[in-house]
Amino acid sequence: MDMLMMMTYAALAIVAFKVFRVPVTKWTVTTTALGGVFLMAWIYIAMAFFHPYTPYAQTYFRTIPISSQAKGKVVEVFVKTNRPVKKGEPLFQVDPVPFQATLNKLTARYKLSKRRLQETQQLIKHHAIRVYELERHQSELASLTAQVASAKFDLDSTTVRAPADGHVAQNRVQVGVTAGAFRIGSLMTFVSDEEPFFIAAFKPNAIQNVKVGAEAEVIFTSIPGKTFKAKVVKLWDEIAEGEVFPKGTEMISFSKKLPPGRIPVQVEILDDLSAYYIPSGSAAGVCVYSEHLKFLGELRRIFLHLFSWQNVISFDEAEK
Repeated sequence: MDMLMMMTYAALAIVAFKVFRVPVTKWTVTTTALGGVFLMAWIYIAMAFFHPYTPYAQTYFRTIPISSQAKGKVVEVFVKTNRPVKKGEPLFQVDPVPFQATLNKLTARYKLSKRRLQETQQLIKHHAIRVYELERHQSELASLTAQVASAKFDLDSTTVRAPADGHVAQNRVQVGVTAGAFRIGSLMTFVSDEEPFFIAAFKPNAIQNVKVGAEAEVIFTSIPGKTFKAKVVKLWDEIAEGEVFPKGTEMISFSKKLPPGRIPVQVEILDDLSAYYIPSGSAAGVCVYSEHLKFLGELRRIFLHLFSWQNVISFDEAEK
């Protein structure tokens, strides 16, 4: 941007000397040069402060790791990668036979214990048995009731279901794989249909001029020459770098992908993007306009539109 501004000023200076016949002396040349330096510096600093731009912006989406609470062999996989599924639909099935056998055994014991309790209650009315026996059977029935409920839960857990509407992005499940043995990693990576959110990382210098509801514009690397209207919807009050946490817990950190020390700002894109292919996680640039020095905001808008055309240039061959 600074190069473009200097070239613009140089062109205006040439027009002044050539067209308007400004005398070329050491004073006019020096004044033009120094004036250009100070003017460009002021414009650049003011524009960056009041209408900040960041090239570090990205769309984020939520993923849900899928694992199995029931340990056993996978006997069937119901879904395919990238196929849409609804909440509650089965994803894969762990062998239910041992869990069904456990439930059947506990159910039989439960029925027997319930019958014994009923008989004990009849005997206690005739004082033919001690109260202790009644309490023991009540305790046994309560314990079996809890065990049956737990066994039903384990049996239901053999069918792993979709936690939300979405699709399976990565599938590491095959028939014959033992599920539930280790929970270090997930068996599937599930992507929810929840709307992705857009985060831009701004330097702290100009964050005071970024307000909720402020007008913004977004440019995507994958869409040269096009800008999209947006607005600021949230300024994050906490940054992961300042977090103090017990071992094993950690906040969501955008700075793992974005430069550290920047302030995450959530932006909502207002224009319709349905006509463009923009994968979730795509990088972008964002400019936010404040109410100060609005004429510089218009200049920033022009430069942003020009910058978007730079994305036409791509030389992967140079990286070889």
